[in-house]
Amino acid sequence: MSQRANDSAMDARRVKAPARRAFLKTGLAIAGSLVLPLSIGEALGASSSDGGGGDGGARFYPINDWIRIDPNGRTIIGLSQVEVGQGVYTGLPQVLADEMDADWRQVSVEFVTGRDAYRIEAANEPPQQFVGASMSVTMFYTRLRVAGAQAREAFLMAGAQRLGVRATQCVTQQGRVIHVQTGRALNYGQLVADVAKLPLNPHPALKAASGQHLMGQALHKLDVPAKVDGTAAFGIDVQVPDMLVGAIRMAPTLGGTPIAVKNADAVRAMPGVVDVVLAKDAVIVVAQSYWQAKTAGDAADIEWNAGEALHLQSATILAQRKGALQSDHPVVATRIGSPEAALASGNVIDADYHTPYIVHATMEPVCATVHVRDGEIEVWGPIQGQDKVRWALGGLFKLPHEKIIVHTTFVGGSFGRKYVPDFVIHAAVASRAVKRPVKVIRSREDDIRHGFYRPCASARFRATLGHDGMPVALHARVVGHSLYRSIKLENFKKAGGWDETMLDGIYDLGYAIPNLLVDAADTPQPVPVSFMRSVGSTSSVFFLESFINELARAASVDAVRYRRTLLRNDPLALRVLDQTAAHAKWFGPAHAGVHRGMAYSLYTGRGGAFTTYVVTIVELRMVGERAKLERVVCGIDCGRAINPMLIREMVEGGIGFALTNTFKSEITFADGAVVQGNFTDYPLLSLREMPRIEVVIVDSDRDPQGCGEVALPPVAPAVAEALFRATGQRHRSMPFAQPLA
Repeated sequence: MSQRANDSAMDARRVKAPARRAFLKTGLAIAGSLVLPLSIGEALGASSSDGGGGDGGARFYPINDWIRIDPNGRTIIGLSQVEVGQGVYTGLPQVLADEMDADWRQVSVEFVTGRDAYRIEAANEPPQQFVGASMSVTMFYTRLRVAGAQAREAFLMAGAQRLGVRATQCVTQQGRVIHVQTGRALNYGQLVADVAKLPLNPHPALKAASGQHLMGQALHKLDVPAKVDGTAAFGIDVQVPDMLVGAIRMAPTLGGTPIAVKNADAVRAMPGVVDVVLAKDAVIVVAQSYWQAKTAGDAADIEWNAGEALHLQSATILAQRKGALQSDHPVVATRIGSPEAALASGNVIDADYHTPYIVHATMEPVCATVHVRDGEIEVWGPIQGQDKVRWALGGLFKLPHEKIIVHTTFVGGSFGRKYVPDFVIHAAVASRAVKRPVKVIRSREDDIRHGFYRPCASARFRATLGHDGMPVALHARVVGHSLYRSIKLENFKKAGGWDETMLDGIYDLGYAIPNLLVDAADTPQPVPVSFMRSVGSTSSVFFLESFINELARAASVDAVRYRRTLLRNDPLALRVLDQTAAHAKWFGPAHAGVHRGMAYSLYTGRGGAFTTYVVTIVELRMVGERAKLERVVCGIDCGRAINPMLIREMVEGGIGFALTNTFKSEITFADGAVVQGNFTDYPLLSLREMPRIEVVIVDSDRDPQGCGEVALPPVAPAVAEALFRATGQRHRSMPFAQPLA
């Protein structure tokens, strides 16, 4: 990577009113990072490679790819995984700082990018730096422990040498090397110049659990103060010298493209307007301010090519899925035993289920700032996939990837949306046209109407029960718009023509059913799709767990006991099931008027990266015709808890997100266009509607597993069962046609 990319940095600092936030350039730092040292109050300046600049000229010595320390002992820990609300800004530094024996009071955090150490290799993917699939902790837990142990070992050696004793006579503790026999001590700042010259052990000894002091503690999130007082820098806050702002207009229909701006000269003559730029799929008006650009963009008379989606209708899409449920030629994903024969010989219970397209609808719409220069491009923004941006811009502008400099800001919500770099491309196209840096901000309406959607799906489940009421055979068919066929065709083909995201938790069923058939059919549509929080599990687990609840009711067996039998061979699953049921007092009488439902999910990370067990129990009551959500108990085994508070927050946020999807979220189409455009017609769950949430974190000696997405899938089927108990009505299509109190 270029020296500019390795040594550039930015610092977010408090500014005086009336400005809300300011972005000030502050010298140079490793890895093309955007420095946001927000953990302990006063921001720490970053130094240049020759030791100058930054905080009063203090020199920060690099120890390895992750750690920089100054002579005062102040420690900056690099964070490669962007903070999208999942808590990695605290959780991952907590892992490294514990292994390093750093003084947590002296720790700050910066976003870093551009080095191989920050890249991960997901299943069937080239190495890349990105956040997604709840893999941050799983992929970086050991890597950061090694980095911390390297530093600890080097400080121990340097300290012992300076104290004139054996290293075996010393210990490290809270950023100090201590000689045990005499109590003499040196802090890391006093030793950092010596340590920076030492070679690092590639295989340092890691601490035993008994020696860890930060792991397992509910430390407060480091980024919260800055997000509360307004000093945290999000993509929409970026300011760089000589910057212009672009507003974007996209076609009324999906896939539409601009042909011409009929009144382009008049638009260019409007106040503040610099240029009108035609991108491949949009018109971008560039001006001195956003509102100048937005006003001019709204006034543009644009001729559009409507594209192939012109006749797209929601009713047609659903009809195609229902037709595919009857398909004679599905693709078989799983076959165990003789399911067809078993189903033919018994009484069959069946049910159909449906879920719609939904969109990310992040609070911060997509936005990016880009400066295209000769032979180099610089990017600032809320970016979930740094290397995805490098690949996209490098290919478009015919530049080597190392010439694409990426600065990562905080992200005002993503849920997978900001992994797709379309919004960065728009800013780059605008910058190239005006030869200045341009920040392009997409309106809420265009963000919703031209997003990348979670695919819709439908399912038909059929089962026959034995004398004990347990399923002897199960046939699950899921149809819909295949995500992998749209964006990962090689994975789709390699699997034999079926999409694992469409069948999450079904093709790899954790329940003990002797005869199983799982098949699928693709019903492609001219709708852009991509990853969204929990991907296909928000549909597939709703289908599966709703049907298991229906089978338990048909067998007159309690839903928890029914699953205990089906999970009898999985002790980890039973442990979560039992602890959650005990906490919720499931086997005791419910309070008067309260109705309960439950569901289970074994969430397997993409490519088998992790396994997390989740059980959800919902309690609600009816208030007239409305349902009042009272309590949700969620039990989770996500391995060893690095920070229990972060786990609780991720579960709570995930449940709120899932409840929004369950009752409110639906993208519909009419004449090729998305009908919804803002939170008025794509609403969120309100605080009044949010239930009390209790999280049961099951103790585990497994390494930390994924947590960010796992709480979502079992929510809808648990709610559906509680509503059935309350009203006698089965909700088999999302969003549920049930008003909330």
